[in-house]
Amino acid sequence: MDLVHSKKENWFHRSKDGGDSVVQDETFIPHLPRHVRDRLHALFTQIEQEFSEIYAENTELRKKLENVNKRRPLNDSDTTDKPDNHNWNGSETTHKSSFKSKGGLSSSHLSQKLKTTYKSGTSKLVSSFKPTSNVICKVAQELQGHKDGVRDVCANPADCNLIASASADQTAKLWNLQTGACVATYKSHTGSVNCVRFHPTNRLVLTASGDRTVHLWPYESPSRWSSTSNNDEENTRSNSKDSDTNTSPSMEHSPVGGQRNGIRETLMRNSSHSQPVVCCDWLPGGVQFVTASWDRTACLVDSSTNQTLQTLTGHDLPLTFVSAHPTHKLVVTSSRDGTFRVCDFRVPAIHTVTVGQGHSRAVASAVLTTDDKIVSSSDDRFVKVWDLKSMRTPLSTMRFDSPVNRVSVSPRGLIAIPHDNRQVRIFDMSGVRLARLPRNDRTSHRRVVTSACWVNDYYHHQPNSGTSNGGGHHGNNNNMGLITCGWDRMILHWSLQIPNPTNN
Repeated sequence: MDLVHSKKENWFHRSKDGGDSVVQDETFIPHLPRHVRDRLHALFTQIEQEFSEIYAENTELRKKLENVNKRRPLNDSDTTDKPDNHNWNGSETTHKSSFKSKGGLSSSHLSQKLKTTYKSGTSKLVSSFKPTSNVICKVAQELQGHKDGVRDVCANPADCNLIASASADQTAKLWNLQTGACVATYKSHTGSVNCVRFHPTNRLVLTASGDRTVHLWPYESPSRWSSTSNNDEENTRSNSKDSDTNTSPSMEHSPVGGQRNGIRETLMRNSSHSQPVVCCDWLPGGVQFVTASWDRTACLVDSSTNQTLQTLTGHDLPLTFVSAHPTHKLVVTSSRDGTFRVCDFRVPAIHTVTVGQGHSRAVASAVLTTDDKIVSSSDDRFVKVWDLKSMRTPLSTMRFDSPVNRVSVSPRGLIAIPHDNRQVRIFDMSGVRLARLPRNDRTSHRRVVTSACWVNDYYHHQPNSGTSNGGGHHGNNNNMGLITCGWDRMILHWSLQIPNPTNN
């Protein structure tokens, strides 16, 4: 069908069936092919038909509402004996502006009721997004060096200035937060490094990879690293190029004093799984660790003998995360089957398992806390806090607008929640939002935020403060650090000032 255009009337034309179609003037899109114009006309015709159907449905609903309102005065005696907290389909509602009236409502009055209902509901929804405390968040450092997306980050429990990162570029890196430099790169994996964990007390690092193995490797003492080197990253990259031709070193440290230090072989390679290993964690004491894999199993391994002590089964789909309790021999595994399972190893002869079924989609992570709680995150856009002693119903529930990835819980009970939509939110254990990390083009993640971890938590690093809320070092009590990573290859070090800590 030919389209008629003119300079004065170039936006609308009448189609053969009498409908109005919108096309753009050829002056805006010169030399538009005939088949493209026909395709645009067909698409706009479909849009018009959909709007017509919606309009017809709206008209039909308005007629039904008017008929209901006309019948309500006749049944006034019946409605007085019925509760007012039911809507038209019989489901309960607790909203203030539920439809309750002893007399009939006109169409205009009903429309006004609807507007009031949706307006008040929206205002409540928006108010829930407002932070309840004045938390100051800013980017302190931007760490760059990985060649692919960063899957995981971890803080050193013995040194708050040292963190580790795991990347899809098949490497794991150690970073000095004082200088922002990469001080070591581990390159022994042949697949994506999905998780990294520091040993609780020794200078050892555990990494899980898509090559179906878990590696244990050492690193040098931080005292041997240069604290003022602006060329650490360049030296690391040059060493990486050298190691491409010589694969014998599995660990490379940045030069100190013009010499390469700390080149060591991998201490242990564990191959207990038949599919990619997605996560790992140390049990209390640092002798045993647990791994989680796509083969739907989790393995308890003795690091001193490299022997698999027990294989945990029960999940129906691949595992996504595993977490160990900070002080007890408890392990929680999460899976794509929408469940998480808590395994109790405190009694050697009896291993009890408790299943949590509070999510409708894949559980991205489930973290055990020091106060015997579990924080679970899922692709169903929920984060839930559970009591380890009774997991029938969650203690608190947080709902979001995007799937949630690996969460991190600080010792004081603050939850860092990374999202697929590049957002990172901070909540407390009771479900109260404290902050949302700022996002702009220069100092924020540009793609999915995969993981987060807390650092510089003075509630945890000052055990001799005399109080449970970090009584010592009053000037730094509320200063915390947060590390986030994502598929944009970036690692961001955030500085947070929280004036009103949450006690849980």
